Amino acid sequence: MATSTTTTTPRRGPLSHIVDAIRLDNRQLLLETLSHDPRLGDIYNQPNNNNGGDSAGGFIQEDIGVGGNDNNKTTVEQQLIFGSADLRRVILRQVMNSKKKEKGKKSKKHNLTCQIEEEEIIKDLNDELKLLSSSDSTINHVKNIVGDDILSPSGDGSVISPYNNATSTPAGSNPFGRSTNPFGDDDTNDTSTSTITTYILRGGGFDLPSLSAAALHRRQQLTSGNRYHPQQQQQQKQQDKVFRFIFVPRITEMERAFLSELGVVDDNNVSTNTPSSQAAAMNCFESLPIDLIPLDDDVLSLELTGGCSTNYSTSSVVNESDKSGGLPSPSAAACMRHSNIEGCEADVADIVARSLIKLQLLNRGNSDDNDESSLKGAIARVQGLGPLATAVIDRMMLLRIEEERMEAAQAEEDMNNQYEIDGEQSGSINDNHDEVVNAVDGVEITTHARTATSVLGHQNDNDTNSTPTSPSIQALLVIDRKIDLVTPMLTPITYEGLIDDVLQIQVGGCVSVKKSIVEPDDEDGNGDQQEVILPLNDSDPLYAEVRDKHVETFGSFLQNQAKALKESHSQFTNRETARDLTEIHQFVKQIPVFTRNLRSLTNHIHIAELVKSAAEANSFRQRWQTERSMLESEPCYETLEDLIASGEPPYRWLRLFCLQSLTSNGIKATRYDSLRKEVVQTYGYEFLMVLNDLEKAGFLRKRETFYMDSMATPYSTLRKALNLINADVDPSNPEDAAYVTSGYAPMTVRWVQAAMKGYAGLDEAMKELPTSPLHRGPLVDIQQQCPAESLSTALKRRREPSLGTFAKNWSSETLSSVEKKPVMLIYFVGGITLTELAALRFLSRSSTFPYTIVCCTTEIVNGSTLLRSLSC
Repeated sequence: MATSTTTTTPRRGPLSHIVDAIRLDNRQLLLETLSHDPRLGDIYNQPNNNNGGDSAGGFIQEDIGVGGNDNNKTTVEQQLIFGSADLRRVILRQVMNSKKKEKGKKSKKHNLTCQIEEEEIIKDLNDELKLLSSSDSTINHVKNIVGDDILSPSGDGSVISPYNNATSTPAGSNPFGRSTNPFGDDDTNDTSTSTITTYILRGGGFDLPSLSAAALHRRQQLTSGNRYHPQQQQQQKQQDKVFRFIFVPRITEMERAFLSELGVVDDNNVSTNTPSSQAAAMNCFESLPIDLIPLDDDVLSLELTGGCSTNYSTSSVVNESDKSGGLPSPSAAACMRHSNIEGCEADVADIVARSLIKLQLLNRGNSDDNDESSLKGAIARVQGLGPLATAVIDRMMLLRIEEERMEAAQAEEDMNNQYEIDGEQSGSINDNHDEVVNAVDGVEITTHARTATSVLGHQNDNDTNSTPTSPSIQALLVIDRKIDLVTPMLTPITYEGLIDDVLQIQVGGCVSVKKSIVEPDDEDGNGDQQEVILPLNDSDPLYAEVRDKHVETFGSFLQNQAKALKESHSQFTNRETARDLTEIHQFVKQIPVFTRNLRSLTNHIHIAELVKSAAEANSFRQRWQTERSMLESEPCYETLEDLIASGEPPYRWLRLFCLQSLTSNGIKATRYDSLRKEVVQTYGYEFLMVLNDLEKAGFLRKRETFYMDSMATPYSTLRKALNLINADVDPSNPEDAAYVTSGYAPMTVRWVQAAMKGYAGLDEAMKELPTSPLHRGPLVDIQQQCPAESLSTALKRRREPSLGTFAKNWSSETLSSVEKKPVMLIYFVGGITLTELAALRFLSRSSTFPYTIVCCTTEIVNGSTLLRSLSC
């Protein structure tokens, strides 16, 4: 009889201390940003004005309740407006709600609806903002969030409710459609109210349409007057309106120039003695340096999303009959569009490199800062595959050089302060606040996060589930998505992949389902209208066990879990067995755990029934068979024509079309023109631009030559050299990563395996990969040094041993390393698929693979979201 695995505490990953520190750091940065009044100047560099107490922008501190008495206290209310539904979901559920995850706080209700759960999150945030404000003796006003909405994707400057996309609010009315303060108690002692409109936008140049919509919304609010507090309208007209633009993770000069052209200028950067009040409004630009979002202990993501969502509804069920192919939030893979279509590879490389610098700063928490020979957190062995990976490594090494220069300058300044200050410690800070450490311009972590990393890291030294050495990450492999465009086009076969294919896992690692799906026996009768969001991560031990199971095995696995739970309950309730008080006490303590496990099991059984029925449909099987034929380099043009005639959703069809092109070295010109004509006639003329963008990105290629379809192609060379197809894999007891697609191993995973052997015998396969202008060849293999050096300097040294040999050398030098493996960070630039995640987890668990794998990525993608974002 199978035993239940859901009653045990989930095993934390080797970088759990870094993951916890990132969560803590992200939440603290968000709290500090939202609690800061933009009229006081830069959040981290407030000017020390001694001439009359003026703050930034010409505002007087007494006017906004700073430093005054309680009788003049001003309640500063913030109206949050998010640039996209994806960004809102990430901020609410992965940043704001991280503390609730750490505490393990559970709701007494069975499955909360999306609206109730998210309103509770903001209410908790308001409580913390009030607590933070009351603990600061220099600020006696309260920041209160009174609503959160989303800029309409129509770009007309209106906003929509996150719970009903049919609600669009024009200018001049309350865009929140709620009470004045739905998330907190009104403070009746306040004598006045000041409202700040806060736009939270995706920075880095990834979402210019949202910037344009925010600027238009601001203009409409200025021309329509104040409607948020009608009873104070006359008083509010005499006050300056404040609009703050917060960019995640940072604002670029391109975005500043773009907003300037739209008439929005950062008042904090305007050098003038004229108060901003004469401009009738104050604009403030801020960066919120939240980049890496921990989705699991072994998965961190930048969650980069663009502004190409066509539907902001929370509904997640894909309507296959909809010829528009409307997915609820198809804005993933902004990284690939930004680099391949818009030509902004440098921006992508910079954001990824800065996230790697942050990881290495936190990785330093376990290293000995007194050891001058140590790398002090820097990852010793670094490899990169693909041109964008090379650009990332080059930028990362330049940032390391800049970081060490800044640290040396800071050390010199501190030494000078030692002589100037008598009897006081140099660089002392207020114990009530967390200092922000500016390691590099735009790379910020708080001191408490670095301290937490160090403390947690040393605690993990005594934990049998963690790696006892420092630094934590020994190897880094950066992979450009462009070296493998085939895998995202394939249909996944694992449980997590099927959930994404049928229900679509949303940005932030959760899925929104109808309440009637997980609670079919609900007596309320509102299950078809209400929706619940289920987190899909390792906080649910059952999901962590079942997510990588093959479609043929996850049903029986869940069935065994149900039998184990029933058996454990029946054993205790058996009246024939006498129980002493100790056993009863232990059982009572396990009741909350049992209830949680039962709830999780019930939810996943209902979801598994839904996705398995979809996987058993004839259309699903035919699609899988077509994909397998294409992977074996067989032409399937007739099938493509039949699918268009039958009304296949366009992006389902485009995945197969791109797969045919990628595996056949392009489509013959006559076939391409014929299929393009049918696409335009069936789906509309707008798909001409879609096909053009897919050609730019390398997914489609028109072959003008008259070669046979069966000739050797770059893909066929890679397929044979990397042994991509293994038809003999057993999905119930897999011994090869190819089980994740029932016989095809993701190409990137095979490259990871090849890296362990130094890419021996793969010289011809290497020639088929795209190369970088920074380096001849697709592969970069270096050893980071201390002090830091440039990439060109590092490449002059001879290549080190393979990553597999490097792991063995590390293990031989580490005490008690019989059952321990070093940690390798694999960073996918351009997105990672759930199929690849399952395969990499399989490798990480394998006793023959020398590393424990932790994945980083710019976003989680699948074929549909990838193609949609490229064709926005």
